[in-house]
Amino acid sequence: MTNQQTKVIELKRDNGQATDYWVSYRMGRTLYQVSVQEQADGQTDEGEVVKERFPFYFGMTKRMLELAEAKEALGFRPLTEAEKAAPVIEEEEAQLDPAFFKPAIRYAWLMLGLGIMLFFLPSPILNGLAFGLGLYVWYETFGQPGIPRSYQRYFHGMLAGLTILQVLSALEFERVAQPYCATICVISAIVLVLLVVQHRLKETDQIGQEESIRVRKMKDYSDLDL
Repeated sequence: MTNQQTKVIELKRDNGQATDYWVSYRMGRTLYQVSVQEQADGQTDEGEVVKERFPFYFGMTKRMLELAEAKEALGFRPLTEAEKAAPVIEEEEAQLDPAFFKPAIRYAWLMLGLGIMLFFLPSPILNGLAFGLGLYVWYETFGQPGIPRSYQRYFHGMLAGLTILQVLSALEFERVAQPYCATICVISAIVLVLLVVQHRLKETDQIGQEESIRVRKMKDYSDLDL
């Protein structure tokens, strides 16, 4: 019924004239449900995609299994190995969740402000706040679908750097650690903004390409009519 990591569940139900498929999968902390109906003539109708966002990773697998049990009670069954070879839904390139954009900009402003304060106000409390905020930003980006590997590596490095600086601060070396901590906060703010801007530009480019294809098709149809 599921793969080894319980990241995908695929079920099927035969209705005589049509075949119903139900797929549940998780990307990051978002759980997706997709219903697809295949008619006898081969046409497919894809239903609305249902999303559930979890604040933590815990409980996602349990929720998926509960949904699968409810579907099996309605007559659905797991796909066979041969059926799994033919994908029920087309795999798409992972995209950043649009709900991540506003929080990312908010985190960027917080890190920028905290970084500036760290440059001018020596305080072990600010070092602790920087570590806490960095940990939260790392957690929010960890496992987020659509984030390029280079950004993922940066946020891992950011957390490692802030952890080392927090240890130095606890050992009463906060004056040595604070400028580096401030620099990491400012750079992290810039990286978050670049991540959002890069994704927005990518979205705009995709929309432009789709519009260009649509216009080209309309022109081809017009030429055929002539």
